[in-house]
Amino acid sequence: MSVESAPSGSPGIEVEWFDFGDRSRGRISPEEIPSHVAAGRFVWIDVDLCQTNPETLRRRIGGHCGEGGDLGDVAAEHAAASRRCQSQLLRNNDSIHMRIVNASIDAAKGGRESPPADVLDVVVGNSFLATIRTGDSTILTAVRRDYGRDFEQHATTPSFLIYEIWSRQVEAFLATESRLEDAVEDLRNLLNEAADDVGLTRMSEVSDALVMLRNHALPARRLLEELVSRRTNLISESTLDFLRQMIGRLDNLLADIGSNREILESAMHLSLTRVTFRTNQTMNRLAVVSTIFLPLTFICGVYGMNFDVMPEIRWQNGYLYFWLLVAVITGTMWLGLRRARLL
Repeated sequence: MSVESAPSGSPGIEVEWFDFGDRSRGRISPEEIPSHVAAGRFVWIDVDLCQTNPETLRRRIGGHCGEGGDLGDVAAEHAAASRRCQSQLLRNNDSIHMRIVNASIDAAKGGRESPPADVLDVVVGNSFLATIRTGDSTILTAVRRDYGRDFEQHATTPSFLIYEIWSRQVEAFLATESRLEDAVEDLRNLLNEAADDVGLTRMSEVSDALVMLRNHALPARRLLEELVSRRTNLISESTLDFLRQMIGRLDNLLADIGSNREILESAMHLSLTRVTFRTNQTMNRLAVVSTIFLPLTFICGVYGMNFDVMPEIRWQNGYLYFWLLVAVITGTMWLGLRRARLL
């Protein structure tokens, strides 16, 4: 196995060749693509539109990858794509064009993507794989950490790059879901203590983040399902088997997202039930106090009129009798409410 160093003078366009016979690979310039393809080697073309543009790509790549169509057109479509687009499989005559959307979701920002979703266009032909991005790609950054070792130890066909890309994409989804699962558990404990404005706001943020993750994972699953169902010689059977396993992992991920949303709703309902119960207890106590004071208020209202024809006002012990009556009424009401288990 050997690795040749990269030539200079290719800003925004990196090309690497792979020889699966002797496990060698190296960097080349775009102009060297035809000779390496003619030698039976596979090339990976990585394009960063922050450093180049579709016109430059057309000029430097030209028809070197003719079976995949014009990569300049794909780059132009990528540049025009919205950051809110979804993962999808785009059909080409002699190649496979996948648009993969990854997002780093921050639950503290109400499910908004932080930074915005990065879109990666992947075009696979018989002799090449092209990745087109704008700026750094989280997926490719993860792929570049391990693809060299995997190529040397395991790869037998060019499809290993497709596996590497999708494996890192699924791992990114799972890592995001794991963080959100921890946030759900913390929020559940918070709601068990009190359902205040902080808890309600946090619940809304985590719930939005779960929905956002689902909105990215579900289209990715559909893309994989369509990809493995197509008859093509561009992807090996062993890679298709791995992709089928990833569909199962995404199914589990979507199920976990649904479970976490149900946990949030259950915790919220339980917290609101607890608040309602405490409120009812408070209202019950207030009602009991009001019930006791209702007859006393009536008596005070009657004797507070101070009519001359009210003989009790002139009794020598009228004030004492009043308080005795108040005590009797209060005691009777208290005993009655206790027997009714309202106190």
